Amino acid sequence: MAANWQALVHMVEEIKLCDENNITTASVAMSYICIDALASLSRPIEKKKVTRSDFIDWVNTYLTCHPEQQYKYRGKDVYAARCSLLHTFSSEAELHQEDPDTITFAYHDGGMHYFDQNVDSRLVLIGAKSFINDVVIGVGKFMDACKLNPVMMGLVESRLESVFNKVPIRHGEINASGK
Repeated sequence: MAANWQALVHMVEEIKLCDENNITTASVAMSYICIDALASLSRPIEKKKVTRSDFIDWVNTYLTCHPEQQYKYRGKDVYAARCSLLHTFSSEAELHQEDPDTITFAYHDGGMHYFDQNVDSRLVLIGAKSFINDVVIGVGKFMDACKLNPVMMGLVESRLESVFNKVPIRHGEINASGK
């Protein structure tokens, strides 16, 4: 893959670094941002901007968990969780109120997701470590799908320049005016 894919590699490295240092909230938030970015890169060519349905489609296609998990990801649940965390730093979003079938996420720093419909059919305790790992695996699946589909590869590569990318600089290369 071309060097411009490095922005995605850096994003995954940042997520892993936060996770390895037990910066749980940042790693979960970055995981949602990562899904947003990949959903935007792979949105249909005629769409000018990413939408809820693009995010949900990406999740339903690439985000899977270990078969032994009590909760299996659903795009609308993950989207609602993303909105609640990134927009209001809470567990409930507008989608939870609009659609009573949408499950609310709470997070713990372990691995297993806990979901007991007999206790609360609208709440899952997400194991942050597993979620982050599942997102990282999902990114790999997404990149593999691009390798296998030249049309998708071209579409994604045509949009990669818009993804935030950090670049190394040597001390003294940039002066106080930013030049």
